[in-house]
Amino acid sequence: MRISEVSRISGVPATALRYYESLGLITAGRSANGYREYAVDVLARLDLIEASTELGLPLADVGRHLRALETTSCTDVRDGLRPILAERLRQLDKKRARLDALRRRLGRAEHDLGACPDRDDRCSTGCMFPEIRDRVR
Repeated sequence: MRISEVSRISGVPATALRYYESLGLITAGRSANGYREYAVDVLARLDLIEASTELGLPLADVGRHLRALETTSCTDVRDGLRPILAERLRQLDKKRARLDALRRRLGRAEHDLGACPDRDDRCSTGCMFPEIRDRVR
């Protein structure tokens, strides 16, 4: 299949296909006229690449995983992938904690801003951020 057909079927842009090829994640042969020619099995490989990137795995890890699939046992693939997924979960938990803290702070700021009195004086950030107002006093 030519690159345009692979792109159409897989939904992966041709630029991404070329990039994946440059990283060694997929391979293509060349026709006599120089066009890229992909085997049909590239579609399954692209599915795995896309699923892995949706999990937030870096392409370097995806490449190692793809190579392991081709050369090692299922047990070895599992044992190699589990620590990568566990680390990704740890990163997401840290990020979730940061986002939860930000969500609480935004909620407080929105609440405090809504409680600011109407006044003709110059505005102060103390309404939205009372912790700043309290530190300055």
